[in-house]
Amino acid sequence: MYKNGTRLAEPDVVLIYTPARSVRVGFSVSNKVGKAVVRNKVKRRLRASVQNLIPTMRGCQAIVVANPTAAGKPYSVLDGELRNLLRRAELIG
Repeated sequence: MYKNGTRLAEPDVVLIYTPARSVRVGFSVSNKVGKAVVRNKVKRRLRASVQNLIPTMRGCQAIVVANPTAAGKPYSVLDGELRNLLRRAELIG
């Protein structure tokens, strides 16, 4: 995925994706984001956002990568950035 996938970025979130038959999404939040509590909080917010969008997504395999700046952002900002990335990738309408 990291070598062959298409990469799109927003200030707090990066989307790496390839077309596929079904929707599969993984999450990557590194130690640079913060300690375990902060990383898990960011992952929970990203997962919740993706779960709301999965019924409308086209088939793809994707990795959602959180940048260190994502730690201090509320859910609404992360959700908005993820939606923008998916629209730019034409994975949602």
